Amino acid sequence: MFEDVSQDTLAIYAVVVVVIARLVAEFKRLRSLGPDFGVVARDDTGTHVPKAVEDWLSSALELKIFTKDGALPRGKRLKIIAYALLVLSTALITAAYRVSTAKRAPVIRVDYNKLRLQSVAAAKRRALVRIWIEDERYADDDRIKALEISDVDFEVVRPRSSESSSSLSASTCVEVDSPWSVFLVTLADEAVDVWIREQVKRCPSSSYDIVFIASDGSAMDESLVVGQNRAFWRRFGSKSNVVFETDVRELLTRVQTQTQDISPFLSSADGILLASFSLVNAAPTNGYAFIWDFEYDVERAFLGALPGALQRVLDVRIEAKVLRHALSRIRPTWSTINEAFVVGAKQTPIFIDSDWPVDTSVEYTPVNGKPLHFVVYIPPQAECPLHILDDNGDIAKGNGFIVEGWGGLVVFNPPGCAVHDETQRMLNRAEISKVVNAFVQQLREHLGVAKFDVNRVGIKVLPPKSSGFAVWEVDSLVHSRLLSDSLSAISTLSSLYEVISNMTDMAVPQEIADFIASSAQSLERALALSKEMRYDEAVANARQANEVAEAAFFHPFSLDGLQAYPIEYKVAALIPILLPTLVPLLLAFMREANHFVIRKKCAQRARAKKTE
Repeated sequence: MFEDVSQDTLAIYAVVVVVIARLVAEFKRLRSLGPDFGVVARDDTGTHVPKAVEDWLSSALELKIFTKDGALPRGKRLKIIAYALLVLSTALITAAYRVSTAKRAPVIRVDYNKLRLQSVAAAKRRALVRIWIEDERYADDDRIKALEISDVDFEVVRPRSSESSSSLSASTCVEVDSPWSVFLVTLADEAVDVWIREQVKRCPSSSYDIVFIASDGSAMDESLVVGQNRAFWRRFGSKSNVVFETDVRELLTRVQTQTQDISPFLSSADGILLASFSLVNAAPTNGYAFIWDFEYDVERAFLGALPGALQRVLDVRIEAKVLRHALSRIRPTWSTINEAFVVGAKQTPIFIDSDWPVDTSVEYTPVNGKPLHFVVYIPPQAECPLHILDDNGDIAKGNGFIVEGWGGLVVFNPPGCAVHDETQRMLNRAEISKVVNAFVQQLREHLGVAKFDVNRVGIKVLPPKSSGFAVWEVDSLVHSRLLSDSLSAISTLSSLYEVISNMTDMAVPQEIADFIASSAQSLERALALSKEMRYDEAVANARQANEVAEAAFFHPFSLDGLQAYPIEYKVAALIPILLPTLVPLLLAFMREANHFVIRKKCAQRARAKKTE
């Protein structure tokens, strides 16, 4: 029967039963002392006295003193006790009301299921594609309109000197005075990319360009080139059969499916990603120890452009350290095939020692995020060279591996594994370049940036040399982050609203109500900007919405913060005041009231006796 009742509730029930039983027992005892209870007896003076009080009111003198010759009682003690009882009861009722009544600031009501569906629909990637082609024979308006690619709008760019009056060219933001093929056909791909970027610098960031470059020559590379920015182009000769529909469909399909959702644990709610780099000397000895000038040789030379390239998605912060005497947890085995020590793919999860002091400094660590560690591991000289094998038994690309949610490791084998003349040697730029390239690839994997698939069609991808991320790849990350932050903010707000709605005795301070309203407004702005294809502004608002929602959910609890007290806690808070003060006072009031009634009736009888 009481299996579902908590021990606190049972204790309160027991206290209430004891108090009620004590009051009932006192009431019965007082009723037994009443003047009209039992058989009336007569003393030696002939006065009628109740039998129940016969023992303590046995003489006429005592009765005379008690009745005061018939003077009615004024009830001074009863009034004092009643006044004290009234004051104390009022104070207790006020205290109980303040404990049980929560201060609830008004919280806006939002249909979060509807908002979730709107976020998914609004964050769906849309784009404007400009097709640059000089000869209308290869691409007229009807052929372009027939593409009908979902969520893609098309424009046509032709030289202003062209006599073509394409309806798709009317509103384009690009104006080219003369045919571009003669100029671009001889340029290197990097130069073509720069030229196109200069022509479209006034265009919105959600637009892409596919440029067709005609040539009179027949021998040329006709691969579709993917630039570092948002431009793609193909050179074709006079004898080539240009089927631009294939290029457009293949390219847009692959560009729109390059990324997955960004893992939520890679950054804090406000978009901070801390990248911590560690140079680990497993077993340094005199002449076999390595250091680096991280700021000059690594950050400035190789990683300087990385935070700027990802700033639309993440606030990347970088720090570094050098560790010594940090040996791996496992010992590699010698491989005669590879002529080196090797570590298999199944051993990599335990290769990193949890005792390595790679944790970042407190001042850079995000409050609700975790750093991403990148470790350069220099094996002991007795275990050098050391190679990491992949699942196929081959040497892993970059001679390293990644740990999901933690970071990655790259093994650096010193040249010849030999001792050098200096006590410790500085890594040179060439050695650092290989390590950094491996780390950038690991970061791309963590962020979900897949390698561009070139198997089905001939595609040449220009590598982003300075930052490691092409602009169109960051565009994909922007969309992933937009959807991730929007859904995360909606989930947090929905959970918070459900808690507040289900617990009516929970206090809601105005600060949290303002947080909820601000987050909901940022979400609405993000959705509106997404519909206008202003994705950079949309992702900034979505990030703000997620950050504010997290701040509301994890608001530090205080006396005016989110507090909820079950009924057991409320009663338990009042019992220490209730039992030692109110109950004795209530018993005294009952006794004094009973005494007042007896006194009044005895006085009335005495007055009636005198009248007789």
